[in-house]
Amino acid sequence: MYLLVKMKFFKKINISVQFDQKNTVKQVIGVFKNFLINPAKKIFLGQKKITNFDDLKDFISNKSAYVSQFTLYGYLRTRMGGINFYKSLDDLPFQKSVNIARWNIYLVSVQDLLLFTFSYIYNKQDRNIITSANSFFVKILEEQEPFGLEVELKNKSIQEFNERIKKVNWHMCYKQRPFEKSCEALFSWAPIADQLKDLDKEIVINSMDVQWQNIMIDFVKLLQPLNTNVR
Repeated sequence: MYLLVKMKFFKKINISVQFDQKNTVKQVIGVFKNFLINPAKKIFLGQKKITNFDDLKDFISNKSAYVSQFTLYGYLRTRMGGINFYKSLDDLPFQKSVNIARWNIYLVSVQDLLLFTFSYIYNKQDRNIITSANSFFVKILEEQEPFGLEVELKNKSIQEFNERIKKVNWHMCYKQRPFEKSCEALFSWAPIADQLKDLDKEIVINSMDVQWQNIMIDFVKLLQPLNTNVR
């Protein structure tokens, strides 16, 4: 078989991840449809401005979900071939490995985008925003629990974020490769055999970096003076 999915790697990880087998294919197709539809929506309908903390939370969560899923599914579809990829979504072990990868990439993406947006706001608008970073991150993750985010994985990510935030340079974070870790997470967690994945590293990382560049541009355009009374 020309493609070796890293199933043994995922079997060693003690993570319980819920997923809906019937909706997996719909979810994947929906992500690619959004890629085609969203540009048209931007042109004709515009995008919701970021005017308060709720808007900011939704922006971080939704954009992180979109980028992480679009790049993961796009890479798998390219490496496996479109027909083989969609056929494999009916395979239960493959579904599990994709779902584990999806959640782990998403969580790092939320970390990256939160640090980028908070660093930007810290420098451009509000020096006090960084005091809310930890609670903001926790709130985003808690809202994902009804959609299958396991408590164990959520708590692990919170611990990682707490350690990461201690080292953040808020003055420079938004300028200095803010999405490096999520790009590395995509490469690391994608369920493709290492001997094949090593050939793709630069392409995979660049594919996500391009998507983040677009998100950065959108954020700067959409950000308004935040109403801090709405959290």
